[in-house]
Amino acid sequence: MTARRLVAGWGGYSQPGYGNQPVGSKFNVGEAVSWSWAKFTQNGMALVVPVIGYLVAVAVIVGVVIGLASSLATTSTVTSTDAYGITSEQTNVSMGAGGAIVIGVGYLLLFVVLIYMTAGILTGCLDIADGKPVTIATFFKPRNLVGVIITALLIAVATAILSLCFIIPGIIFGFLAQFALLFVVDRSQSPVDAVKSSIATTRSDVGGSLLSYLVQYAAVLVGEALCLVGLFVAFPLAILLQTYTYRKLSGGQVVPLDQPGYPQGPPAGIPPGPLPA
Repeated sequence: MTARRLVAGWGGYSQPGYGNQPVGSKFNVGEAVSWSWAKFTQNGMALVVPVIGYLVAVAVIVGVVIGLASSLATTSTVTSTDAYGITSEQTNVSMGAGGAIVIGVGYLLLFVVLIYMTAGILTGCLDIADGKPVTIATFFKPRNLVGVIITALLIAVATAILSLCFIIPGIIFGFLAQFALLFVVDRSQSPVDAVKSSIATTRSDVGGSLLSYLVQYAAVLVGEALCLVGLFVAFPLAILLQTYTYRKLSGGQVVPLDQPGYPQGPPAGIPPGPLPA
């Protein structure tokens, strides 16, 4: 008897979100969209308010960085007269060491806030998938944050390196690694293992993964088109869709729309995290 079957049969408990569903089975993008929209409407306030808070923080950081960098920049004006006697002026702006430092620190802060936001929203969406009650505070308490940051850096560096050779390999790698952060948050995997798991999961159903990926991308594009206000809905909706896709393709479960949730964790003595096959 495998460890997975042993735990599943122990007192009727199972690891949250995981049962005996075969990897890559029964995924339908239409059902994924329906589930994501239903869960968004059920938890709209808890999902939208944190996104607003995170995006306000991003706007503040960008504004402060631009303001400080502009105040530290030096300008010079050059006046020239052409052969017809027409005078024109050209203003040059140069960024000193201070401005470069401000921009560098700003990029770092922006990266941290965006990763924290992503980890927080993923954490809350995974709780929704498990049928757990969520509040606004849930989305500000990301799990496995250090692992998420390292994994995000690993993916960013690998994508950049692959894109330097040809753009297409970078795009393909980003697509294959789309579930890596979820494996870190949900199963506490290491960055390298999470990327490997994401690649295997995506390859288990390339068509379903691609359709879900495109729908998520389209939702964010529509949100941006609506004067960015639509992102307050589009971003959490896209994350819910990604969470549903990840769970279904990786052999996990999501709480059905007509059921409150799954048992909250294994019995005492059974450690959390991925179970061996």
